[in-house]
Amino acid sequence: MPETPEWYAVYTCSKAEKHVATELGKADIEHYLPLQVTMRQWTDRKKKVLVPLIRSYVFIHVTPKDFMRVVKVWGVVRILYFDGKPVPIPDWQINNLKILLGAKVPMETDVKAFKKGRDVRITHGVLKDLRGKILEIKGQHKLLISITALDYNLTIDIDPTFVEPVEEEK
Repeated sequence: MPETPEWYAVYTCSKAEKHVATELGKADIEHYLPLQVTMRQWTDRKKKVLVPLIRSYVFIHVTPKDFMRVVKVWGVVRILYFDGKPVPIPDWQINNLKILLGAKVPMETDVKAFKKGRDVRITHGVLKDLRGKILEIKGQHKLLISITALDYNLTIDIDPTFVEPVEEEK
């Protein structure tokens, strides 16, 4: 029975994320390196550069039989394990990272009734399909939502009309 690929986190050498991503691509291993644009200051100039969103990590979409090929890539330190087993990452968490990196500023409009601690999914706009948990209800026009992806937390304000409750996945 063929195994279906899952996402896993690969820990890399310091500042080797881009090189690892390039080498994984050359080895035909599906991967994702979330990059963000940031402004860097040197003594003589400022420049926009692409830096990893989560330092020392690249994400791979493979089956366990591909692990040996992955760890042979220069710059890969190890695949993340917990209790002796590789830790698969749910697709929705990788999608959260992809959505967050493409997002701009959320809009505001109307109100819905939500409860603190409720899991929600964004249904409209640039953040569509992003999932998180309501931390706070801010007045009539905003929800404060915590987005967690791989222990990387981001908090956003969003219009309640762009959010719907979701049931917890197993």
